[in-house]
Amino acid sequence: EGQGIGRGVTRYRLRDWGISRQRYWGCPIPVVHCESCGIVPERKDNLPIRLPEEATFDEPGNPLDRDIAWQSCDCPRCGVAARRETDTMDTFVDSSWYFARFTSASSERPTNAEDAAYWMNVDQYIGGIEHAILHLLYSRFFARAMHRTGHLPASAMEPFDALFTQGMVTHEIYRTDDEDGRPLYHFPKDVVRSAAGARLAETGESVTIIPSAKMAKSKRNVVDPEDLIGQFGADTARWFVVSDSPPERDVEWTSAGVEAAARFLRRLHRMAAEIGAQDGDSGADAEIDDAELHRAGNRATLGVTDAIDGFAFNKAVARLHELAAVIARSDAAGRDKAAAMRLMARLMSPMTPHLAEEIWLLCGGTGLVAAAPWPRVNEASVESEMVTLPIQINGKRRAEIIVPRGSGSDIVEAMVLAEPAVERALGVNRPKKLVIVADRIVNVVI
Repeated sequence: EGQGIGRGVTRYRLRDWGISRQRYWGCPIPVVHCESCGIVPERKDNLPIRLPEEATFDEPGNPLDRDIAWQSCDCPRCGVAARRETDTMDTFVDSSWYFARFTSASSERPTNAEDAAYWMNVDQYIGGIEHAILHLLYSRFFARAMHRTGHLPASAMEPFDALFTQGMVTHEIYRTDDEDGRPLYHFPKDVVRSAAGARLAETGESVTIIPSAKMAKSKRNVVDPEDLIGQFGADTARWFVVSDSPPERDVEWTSAGVEAAARFLRRLHRMAAEIGAQDGDSGADAEIDDAELHRAGNRATLGVTDAIDGFAFNKAVARLHELAAVIARSDAAGRDKAAAMRLMARLMSPMTPHLAEEIWLLCGGTGLVAAAPWPRVNEASVESEMVTLPIQINGKRRAEIIVPRGSGSDIVEAMVLAEPAVERALGVNRPKKLVIVADRIVNVVI
């Protein structure tokens, strides 16, 4: 600006809607309205102001506006009859500083200086894009205010060291119109799909299908987790979400995708039961002696570890699919296959904790797999088995991946589609063609 070649602009500004919301749900704003004194802060010895537990929601609007008994109080300044503020603070207010409170949850003050200096900053923040825009903005404001008031050190004025923005879960929207032409939206569980289209399960009425969008209660394109857990189990839902696409991209929820995840996990459970029945007493500490299984275990351990560290969970799932395929076709001794399945249990535990415990016990593991150490890998032995594949996009080399020699096309495809250069080139589209020349090159045609 001093040299006349640029001008500063304000791109974001705090809006008061984060403080003042006209609803019951939220922390009461601790101010009192007095006819003589105006707006007066409540005294500290009267805090916290608690919401009335007998509030009713049978009428539209904020129930606090109708609760005269709760509103009635004395003015903290002059003592005459006054009225409490009925607006409440948005949940952003609490969530904008809870991480600081966690550093010393039992402190009588908001924070303890020694604890805050030791525990802050937050190493990794993971959230959707709406959090990156709003929650992070308010948190940074709070951190600065808490530093000014002596609750946080200067080093915590930027409270988060790293940000990872996750994608959204999307679903098709199902719509009909009422007799006045107004749209009616329907839950996926109430719609039957067929080659002829979509219809309401109860009435058979034809349904208009709107392309996938972020799940929202207003559009009813949501899937009830309880229904899903009841049908498939929590592990299946978790496995499908992390396996379908890189976590920074949106994932479209489809019943076919969930069913495919369920089939794979059921197959793993059957394998574990069969292997455990053959040699379930081989000992939890037994090593894998079979050369092929040992190499596959090494590759999977290295791949899953690197993928989890890099938030590339879909790549981790691809590695586990590869390891499962090697175990399934192996003619190694039962004790080796049991050891390989115990390795599988440890590697999949972060994504499917319940099934991992089952597999661990079926194949001779002792205690909890969650308490077992993360497997180590001999990287030198793995490197000789790896090959670098250049990735060409429409004939031009744009990236490369390192994969185990002889990797299947499904494994290579998953890794290629997760590469940032390929993601940028594709956007939301799928490639027209993906040509994989084993152990040599990959061509992506857009």
